[in-house]
Amino acid sequence: MSLFSALNSAANSLNVIQAGIQVVSDNMNNANSPDRTKHTVSQTTDPLSGVTISQYSRSVDVALQAQLQGTTSENGMQQVLSQYMSQIGGMLGTTSSTNSSDSATPKLTQAFQDFTSALQDLSATPENAVAQNQVVQKAQALVQTIHTLSAGVDQMVVQAKGDITQTVKSINTDLTQIDQLNATISQLKAANQPTADFEDQRDATLRDLSSMINIRTTQRDDGSIAVFTPTGSTLVDGTATQLSYDGKVISGAGGADITAAISGGKLGGLLDMVADSSPAPASGDATTEVFRKLKSQLDAVAGALTGTTQAGQPTSITDAYNKASPTNDGELASGLFSGSDAGTLAVNKDLLNGTKTIKQSAVNAMVSAMTATGRTMTADGLTLTNVSYGGMADQVSSNWSTIQSNVNTQATTTSSFMTSLQTRYASSTGVNMDEEVANLQVLQRNYSATARVISVIGQMFDTLTQAVT
Repeated sequence: MSLFSALNSAANSLNVIQAGIQVVSDNMNNANSPDRTKHTVSQTTDPLSGVTISQYSRSVDVALQAQLQGTTSENGMQQVLSQYMSQIGGMLGTTSSTNSSDSATPKLTQAFQDFTSALQDLSATPENAVAQNQVVQKAQALVQTIHTLSAGVDQMVVQAKGDITQTVKSINTDLTQIDQLNATISQLKAANQPTADFEDQRDATLRDLSSMINIRTTQRDDGSIAVFTPTGSTLVDGTATQLSYDGKVISGAGGADITAAISGGKLGGLLDMVADSSPAPASGDATTEVFRKLKSQLDAVAGALTGTTQAGQPTSITDAYNKASPTNDGELASGLFSGSDAGTLAVNKDLLNGTKTIKQSAVNAMVSAMTATGRTMTADGLTLTNVSYGGMADQVSSNWSTIQSNVNTQATTTSSFMTSLQTRYASSTGVNMDEEVANLQVLQRNYSATARVISVIGQMFDTLTQAVT
């Protein structure tokens, strides 16, 4: 080998070692970053030029990465479900309080109990004006409780749709960033330049995206990644799709409705909760069509107060009042409650303004009606049999309390599993400081040795030059 060839080979070796030192140093400097994978630089040997850089790469566990991505999507869905179910629990008064002085009785149940108790007190002295006023107050409190709960559901629908809009914006931001990173990575790979930093950024963005929507990815030959929904709707492939939400459906490329293609993640959970397939039967999944079901159940409770007696069931409170006789002067003849649903339920205005009083002949019948079991209530997501009015209220609250508990448990379990996977993935692909220190020491020794070789070759050139001059 000539001195020129030896010098060229040594210089190439020095370049490879410098690149290796740079990569190891970057690994060590970013070891604590949760998005950092272990970067490496490989080399190849050529008989003429010696050692040269073959490629830059990073440590990736594809199978574990895919599992983590799926679990991240599931966790995103469970966390938003837990958030809203806890909100429902707080609204209904079924969420356990840290204040020991707070009542453990759900708000709707308590309102029915208070109204029934006031009627029972009035039955002892039907002519008592104070007791009469107490019944009217408790009836109005019951109506107001149902109104507040119904309005609360409406507000949660608005809130959830607002969250959907914001989540779609965040998804679009991630899709655009992935597309831009794809372009950068493709260009650098074509020039045989390192891309690991950008691939780490892309993986982090993909994880953020998967927390909001379940995705499937495909690696392209140019280093880019195509992103699809599980059913095949394109999100990123050469260009980034921008989603939109009009309050009802999610639209993708070309304005196509892709709502049904979206599952998992925060967006999937939100869409499930606000879904309403009316007039088709409600979904059997407890966390799908949540607001439709809760609103329907509150409407059913309100309807039971204003409805007539159903076949095979005890006398309704409306019939108990309306059919009682006699009606004395100044007493309300009929229509204690009016309305057709939770939003329109009302106490007779003549009772509220004091121009009429409760019909004394109806009091005992109303007490019997309120305490009698054997009633049936049918609503979206809940069918009850052999219950009283108070039992209806209690079962509605209990049903949502159970759903909340199950969702919270699932959210905790999924979060723990995701954390476990993140730890495993970091252990499998992350930077090991001990290994990097050892690699750095080897590279530094090699650098010193190669530099010494170049120095010796330089001396040999000097000697040769002096010999020929």
